[in-house]
Amino acid sequence: MIYALNVFNFVSGKEAIYADYSVKAGKIIYGLGGRVIGSGYRPIQHLKTDVERDQFIVVQFPSKEVFEQFHAEAERQDIHRLREEATTDYIWVLFEPWDLRQWVKRY
Repeated sequence: MIYALNVFNFVSGKEAIYADYSVKAGKIIYGLGGRVIGSGYRPIQHLKTDVERDQFIVVQFPSKEVFEQFHAEAERQDIHRLREEATTDYIWVLFEPWDLRQWVKRY
């Protein structure tokens, strides 16, 4: 299992384009066994950041290979352009699971 963290801002007036992207990407994600496990917007406070980003989404994928299948299928369906048109300051990072409780016990 891996996690994809996406943080970004909307381009003003382009939110409907991102909604379209989300529906199309979601069909691919869920079809491959992934799922959205968290999302947020309207930050209560920006603590320490180079660029403020107002939206985030966390997606869980069964493996990096499945993420790559998602990415390739999204490319094939030409939906990345929707995300690129509707957002700015986009960061997309993949993470391995981290059992924080076990890690803390070691120290």
